[in-house]
Amino acid sequence: MKTELLTERIALFQGDAAHVAQVLAPDSIDAIVTDPPAGIGLMDKEWDSDRGGRDPWVSWLASVMQEAFRVLKPGGHALVWALPRTSHWTATALEDAGFEVRDILMHLFGTGLPKSLDVAQAIDKQKDNRAEVLVVTRWIAEMRDKAGLTNAQIDAAFGMNGMAGHWTSQAAQPYVPHEQYWPALLKLLGVAEVPEPIRSTAERIIEQKGKPGPNWFQRAVTGQHDNAAGGQRWRARNGLNANLAPKERRDEPATEAARQWLGWGTALKPAAEHWILARKPLTGTVAANVLNHGTGALNIEACRVSDDGKKRWPAHVTFDEEAVTHLPDEVSRFFYVAKSSRTERHAGTGRNTHPTVKSIALMRWLCRLVTPPGGIVLDLFAGSGTTGVAALAEGFEFIGIEREPEYLALAKARLEHALKQKRDEVTP
Repeated sequence: MKTELLTERIALFQGDAAHVAQVLAPDSIDAIVTDPPAGIGLMDKEWDSDRGGRDPWVSWLASVMQEAFRVLKPGGHALVWALPRTSHWTATALEDAGFEVRDILMHLFGTGLPKSLDVAQAIDKQKDNRAEVLVVTRWIAEMRDKAGLTNAQIDAAFGMNGMAGHWTSQAAQPYVPHEQYWPALLKLLGVAEVPEPIRSTAERIIEQKGKPGPNWFQRAVTGQHDNAAGGQRWRARNGLNANLAPKERRDEPATEAARQWLGWGTALKPAAEHWILARKPLTGTVAANVLNHGTGALNIEACRVSDDGKKRWPAHVTFDEEAVTHLPDEVSRFFYVAKSSRTERHAGTGRNTHPTVKSIALMRWLCRLVTPPGGIVLDLFAGSGTTGVAALAEGFEFIGIEREPEYLALAKARLEHALKQKRDEVTP
């Protein structure tokens, strides 16, 4: 791993988190606070691939956390982020690595947007060209077998993870490759010339990519569309085909099948994320472990929530400020923070391109909960460095590991900015 030592108390490593035990000594880290990939293919990022399904993904994270387990002190805690729908994967990986799962902290927020498919629209958008798609994918599968290749080898040649399975599928989600992939694919398969029926069918399917089926254009557009341009609102009110963005459309299904599924979707509004609290087994009792290693307990007092002069015991539920506005007064007994603002996210970077930047205030609270005074916080998936900025603000040492050079540069810039701010605060 390549090391970036920013100060004696802050270090960044570029490399794979699975190699953490090669650069850190056993039993040397006080706490782990980290945000690993969720395995959902976020924004088609390769680093968030499901690696072939549940079992390969769990095996991968377990192997990473097993190395982290070695460098964590006995009784040391780990707070590991998880998406609710794959948090059971994360918890299983932690247990497989040797950790004890102690609790799940839930951060609730009010600003998430539902990523739901409108079933009625999807029915009207259907192209009914599955039979043609299967003709092409069957031919690619035959050429793959003739060349003695596997889907994994095709994926490796294109730097992809799982796409070859769609290109050769005769079952769920068959997919014809985009035009730009065909020259390299044919060369890999050893095909000099594509048979005419396959070529013409593939070209027709490619030309139709991104376009809805014919029934979509028969949907009657209705409503006032206050957010749309004036001319488009007039067209919509007069039954003409208006050029409206999806959020501006109000239309009626074109087919009876779509009408039967009007109002149905596929997802709920996201409003929660999990932080799984795990602990490396103690050596002896909690008291003995704390005295011998400085780890094994939670900093309850420093994480209490003030409420009308009272200090409440920290709960395993936190809220963002948007969620708080929709809840009764009793919410004051819980910890709540705003989501990362644009100013906070971009500070020191010009533009932070990481897609899942966390709130510094939330990360400070989490670091404070599990790290002894002056202790070392390890982030195995440092991203753009939010955990490091939080650890620095709390007076902890920080070690971050990040594989992607783009994100490592952002983490370095944000940490250097935070260090400068800290120096400016103490310099008259």
